Amino acid sequence: MAADLEPITVVVADDHDVVWIGLVAAARAGTGRPIRLRGHATSAAALLELVRQQPPDVVVLDLVLGDGSDPGETVARVVAAGCRVLVYSVLDNPRLIRSALAAGAHGLSRKSEPVGVTVDKLRQVAAGQTLLSAEILSMIDGDADFVRARLSDREREVLVLYVSGLEIAQIAAQLFVTENSAREYLRRIRAKYSEADRPASSKVDLLRRAIEDGLVPPIEPR
Repeated sequence: MAADLEPITVVVADDHDVVWIGLVAAARAGTGRPIRLRGHATSAAALLELVRQQPPDVVVLDLVLGDGSDPGETVARVVAAGCRVLVYSVLDNPRLIRSALAAGAHGLSRKSEPVGVTVDKLRQVAAGQTLLSAEILSMIDGDADFVRARLSDREREVLVLYVSGLEIAQIAAQLFVTENSAREYLRRIRAKYSEADRPASSKVDLLRRAIEDGLVPPIEPR
C-alpha cells in the first residue's frame, strides 16, 4: 500500500460512545486517506496508557472528560509522545480552549459540526496542518483572562515575517537591520511570550501565538 494511503491511526478520548462510533462510521463512508480507530478512552489516564502502548497519528480529545482532568496537561503529554491532537468539543470555554492551544493542540472542531467536517479536519491535522477558525480566535480574544505578550511594532513585524517562512537573513534584509538584531528581536519575542505564560520555543509555537494574537490570519481548512 502506498504511504499516502496507509490508514491514519486514531485514538478517541470522550465520555460518550456515540462520538467515536459516529466518527468511525463517517470515516468509513467518506473518501480520502483511510482512518483506523486504535482505541477509545473515557479518561486522561486511559488515553495516556493507549498512547504509551502505541502512539496513534492523531488523538481526538474532548476538552471536558468525566475525570476532571486538565486538557492542557493532557494535550502536552500526548504531543510529547509524538501525536497530533484534534480537540473535539462543544468549545464554549475560552479558558480550556486556550489551555489546549497553548499545550500544542493542532486543530479544533465543534461537536455541532457535521461529523463529515470533523473527519475532514482529522485528515488535515494528520497531514500536518494547524486548523484554527476565526470564530475560535474571536472567542479567545474576548476572554478577559487572556494575557497578550505586548510586542512592540518592530517585534510584531519580525514575528509575522518569521512565521510566514522567511529566514533570519531575509528578515534582516527586508527590515534593514543586522542579522544579530533580527535574532535579538526573536529572542525578545520568545521571552515576552514566556513571561505571559504562553511559551513559544519552536517556530510552530510562534505561529500559534501569532494566530492567537491576530497578527496573522488563521489557517483555515481547505
